[in-house]
Amino acid sequence: MALGLLPLVLLTLSIFIYLVSKMSWKMGALLNFLAGLFTILYVFTLKVGTFEKLDLFGLNIQFEWTNVSFYFSFVSLLVIVSVMLFSTKWLETQKYRASYNMFLLMVTAGSLGVFMAADLITLYVFWEIAVLSSLLIVPMEKKEARKAVVVYAVMSAVGTYAFLYGTFLAYQRYGTLNIHGIAQGMLNDTSIGFKMAVFLLLSAAGIAKSGIFPLHIWLRETHGLAPNAFSSVLSGQFIKLGNYIFLLVLSVIPSLKVFSEVTVYSGIPLPNYILIALGNVSIVIGTLMAIKQDDMKMLMAYSSVANGGYILIGIGTMDPLGFEGGMFHIFNHAVASAVIFMAFAAVIYRTKTQKISEMGGLIHKMPVTFLVYLFSIISLAGIPPMSGFISKWMIYQALVRKGMFITAFLAFFGSIGSFLYVFRPLAGVFLGQLPRKYRDVKEAPAVMLTPMVLLVLISFFLGVWPFPILQAIEKIRVDLDVAPSFKISDPENWLVKGFAGSWNPVLVFGLFLVGFIVAYILYSLFPRPKKVDLLAPHREEGTPINIYTGGEFIYNPDLYHYNTKFYAGFERMYEKHPSWEKLLKMFGKLFHDAGEWIHSWFFEPSSSAYTFWVVVTLLLVFWVRW
Repeated sequence: MALGLLPLVLLTLSIFIYLVSKMSWKMGALLNFLAGLFTILYVFTLKVGTFEKLDLFGLNIQFEWTNVSFYFSFVSLLVIVSVMLFSTKWLETQKYRASYNMFLLMVTAGSLGVFMAADLITLYVFWEIAVLSSLLIVPMEKKEARKAVVVYAVMSAVGTYAFLYGTFLAYQRYGTLNIHGIAQGMLNDTSIGFKMAVFLLLSAAGIAKSGIFPLHIWLRETHGLAPNAFSSVLSGQFIKLGNYIFLLVLSVIPSLKVFSEVTVYSGIPLPNYILIALGNVSIVIGTLMAIKQDDMKMLMAYSSVANGGYILIGIGTMDPLGFEGGMFHIFNHAVASAVIFMAFAAVIYRTKTQKISEMGGLIHKMPVTFLVYLFSIISLAGIPPMSGFISKWMIYQALVRKGMFITAFLAFFGSIGSFLYVFRPLAGVFLGQLPRKYRDVKEAPAVMLTPMVLLVLISFFLGVWPFPILQAIEKIRVDLDVAPSFKISDPENWLVKGFAGSWNPVLVFGLFLVGFIVAYILYSLFPRPKKVDLLAPHREEGTPINIYTGGEFIYNPDLYHYNTKFYAGFERMYEKHPSWEKLLKMFGKLFHDAGEWIHSWFFEPSSSAYTFWVVVTLLLVFWVRW
């Protein structure tokens, strides 16, 4: 199969799968998974450096397969195929199953088209295919998601139109739409202002899709109200389209060389610094807002805002360690967030709620789901031996080397804050007392657990042996001429090399393993806590009455449920914070009211109003002619 035909074949296949799903949604979901599995295997056979042109309905479409294309395609397909397998069972809870199968494969095709596009128009076409397909999936489960879709569409449109405007500006000046041709044109251009305008306009699409401040407000409700399994795609894969745009404008278009005349600090040019500043703000906003959420999906949506900031900061430094750390964090966040959202989907599948304050004690009923969530948040928070630690460690090293101590502090603040917000669902959903209404809850089906377990094992393996991913990223760094002579990955000595020391993931894993063994031995030697029924003393005569608090016996097990206002003391410190979201909603209401006012004047359903405007129009026509 030719390179350019891959996304087109997937688009055609999506229609066939829709027809099959109308007859049997299970067969459609299985075919979807098999198509995704074939695609992820097929991308390994594609040769780096392949370039193709297709003439499609008079439109010249250019494709190129690079190491960047492979990396982003692999990460995206890993998440999407996992969700496709998860959906073969989860879809039984949905109404629009055939449409879901079709649009999910369209999202896959659109994303692959973006990653292999050699020119900006081809990129835009497939970008719109992916965006429109996702827009049609989001409102499938909840009616209230329709408003979220409007916000999502508006924010996406802002980024898309800015991207198109930047594309046309570049074409007008450089006479090409080819990405490498535009990069060469910008290198030879002496107009800093023009290059800055193109850079920022193209970056707007990445800002919108990655959920970076100030275009981040769509993430909370879109992730929170989308069909539960698809939230894994939105967070784990879809926002990686925005990360890809950042890589284009920062690295494929070599920002260090293009803007060498406007270096601000430590060799970082002004445009990069602007994006790094937005990444800083995104980390702080995402962290503080995630801590406050009672809806576990919306909590993780804000986590995606914060983690998008880490990725942008890492790539934006254009430092070899920062670049590889940012690229590695793309993979780590994709896998961890996909597992977390699938774990939430499994919990909702059994409990029918996504409110943290309505749950508790599910560790006893859903132990595997608890474990995959636990290991994923360990990675997301950047704790060894999971792979998420390595990417954050590399970013911190780059920031310290660059002397960017404020940025490093904010990044560290985000990591500390991530401990708080990932612990809230851990304690509120899985630990504590089990509400009586969930006493009959069962573990998620095996087909839903399988993709979560596999992704966690991959993340764990890369935490111990990260060199396959780091070597793939190193190829990208060499291709893009980002300090190509510097070697970070040293598998022969089991080292990840930094500027202020090296990291030996195998040795660290060994130390953690010894620590766990010692802890387990101690746990086995000492008496274990006794599990008691809170209501037993009042049901059975003769049972020791030993369950009380504050001198009062407990008659209701829910009294110990502390999920509501989990971090009330900390939240009070910033409860009256200024809200960018409220400001945008204020402007939205202003435009809405202006539209209503215009509508009342021009479209009032009365004969007198129509007569008035007809007379005014005729008078204007006669006056102009006169």
